Amino acid sequence: MSVMKQAYAVAARAVRQRLAEQHPEDLRVLDGIRRSQVAVYAGSYDRVEKILKLLNVPFRINPGKRGLRASRIAFVNCSRGYRQRLIPTLAAYVAGGGWLVSSDWALELIVEKAFPNTVRSARGRTGDEVISVEPVLDSLWDEVVVSGADPQWWIEGSSHPIEVLDAGRVRIEAASHDLLRRYRTPAVGVSFDWERGHVFHVISHFWCKHSRAPSARHRGPSLDFLKAGMRLSDEGIAQVFRQARVEPASLNFAQMQSAATATELVAQLCIRAVRNSPAQPPRERRSVALNRNFLLRRIRKALWIAGRVPVFVGRDKRLFRFWVPKPVEKTIRKLPPKSPGKGGNTPCPLQDVIPGNPGDAGRRLFFEADSD
Repeated sequence: MSVMKQAYAVAARAVRQRLAEQHPEDLRVLDGIRRSQVAVYAGSYDRVEKILKLLNVPFRINPGKRGLRASRIAFVNCSRGYRQRLIPTLAAYVAGGGWLVSSDWALELIVEKAFPNTVRSARGRTGDEVISVEPVLDSLWDEVVVSGADPQWWIEGSSHPIEVLDAGRVRIEAASHDLLRRYRTPAVGVSFDWERGHVFHVISHFWCKHSRAPSARHRGPSLDFLKAGMRLSDEGIAQVFRQARVEPASLNFAQMQSAATATELVAQLCIRAVRNSPAQPPRERRSVALNRNFLLRRIRKALWIAGRVPVFVGRDKRLFRFWVPKPVEKTIRKLPPKSPGKGGNTPCPLQDVIPGNPGDAGRRLFFEADSD
């Protein structure tokens, strides 16, 4: 296991431990998340699903429109390309109250097309570097900041800097003087409301591959960050490393800080999305007539399988296949056709009976079900 994988394994357990000690109600929300509430679109470079697995948050990968509508939050990983029909699908999803979280290249390929005149990809591309991050007050990172040791955020080569177009609508969640000095735009993470939903985008990736230690504080032990940054108890810290099966000496302050910053962000986004997203509208109930017809078809189908009478069911012209025992085959008779009328079923004739092999215990029966 690489150093950063070890750091993420510890960070996920540390985030859960912090919630248990300081915000137990948030941990209950996180543990109560269902698989249908979180959607993840796989990417070529980012791997936010790895963080979700470490946090024990279930999710669906690449859901269709129906699966997306049922979710409260959708993560779009950085990728070299997306299906074009995903853009209007995500735009409608957010407009209906969903939360969208994206990373890096999704800015140019998804966000600025689905939500025009909010943010866009700035000119220029970054190098492979690690920058310091300065969260704003009341941000998602606000509770895991250590005074004198800014959070670290890894920027992969060719990342897209974020340019804010509508300063009145878009909120900068975290900024960086490093980005401002090198690329003339300081935003590390931005968020904005869109109709009933919410959008959150970060530069580069949630799953970081490395960190840097620019100061003696960053080169210190990982225990310092868990105590000073996450304010965990000594018993909690011991439990975190024991569950992760990682030695504290194998990680330094900067590595722990980078992994914990990204993991805390993912956890907080899931919690807030589940809490703040509007409740899903109730499913439209079927009419009494539809329920009655459905029940009658089920009963007729059960009688047919039992060998009592041949019953023809189904609203669509589908081909059904059943095995009918030999003794029951003698009882098969055709139902007299009903005069077609409003709400009535017209049984269709038996199409074919194909004998089975001599040793078989039955014969295979094919019939076609007429529409109601």
